[in-house]
Amino acid sequence: MPGTSPDRWARVWRERLPDDPLEVVHAPPGEAVAAVLAGTVHAAVLRLPPVGVDPPPAGLSATTPSTSTGWAVVPLWTEQSVVVVRKDHVLTVVDQVDVADLAGETLLVPGDDVLGWSPPGVEELEVPDVATGADLAAQGAGVLLVPHSLARLHDRRGTAVRVVPDAPGSPVVLVWRTDDEHPHAQELVGIVRGRTVASSRGSGGTGAPDPAPPTRRTPPPRRTGREPGRRQGGSRRR
Repeated sequence: MPGTSPDRWARVWRERLPDDPLEVVHAPPGEAVAAVLAGTVHAAVLRLPPVGVDPPPAGLSATTPSTSTGWAVVPLWTEQSVVVVRKDHVLTVVDQVDVADLAGETLLVPGDDVLGWSPPGVEELEVPDVATGADLAAQGAGVLLVPHSLARLHDRRGTAVRVVPDAPGSPVVLVWRTDDEHPHAQELVGIVRGRTVASSRGSGGTGAPDPAPPTRRTPPPRRTGREPGRRQGGSRRR
């Protein structure tokens, strides 16, 4: 999944299961579900649409894995959304940006969008993909709203990134088909969630209950600009 770094997971896997190699396959978000369904891979780390977003945005699979349709769905974390702007943009005067502050901006909507949501009061401009949106944000043509890891992946000189805490987050999960579960599926869950060997449920480990899936957050900001009132965001019109 773009925006994640599975190398650390693969290294831990090699340490714990040296006789059963883990093959990491990189695929766009929209193709990962199809790969699991086709049996090309046993499991996938992927994004789900933000809560309340339906249908799925263009950058995700049209099929959303669910436990009600025969999938194992293991929540990993919910990634915060950020706004990418030109470094001299007025929004950079604060450490975090409220959704209400985005009203009146030109929102760059990528063709591989994974959020499927727009703040109220913005003018939408469709662009081919997130990479193009990052380029245009650097030129001051608009602002880009993406999960934080995608902002890091498409970092551009001349841009600044601000967390938008009241925008929908991007859930990241590990999934596989329950009717085709690999014998080491639970070992993979333990590795991805950061469990130690002693607490692992895989390969016969007893394990303790998992903690609640974390939400990646930043410390509370020191506000240096105005503080507009918050309001509920609207759904993107397609």
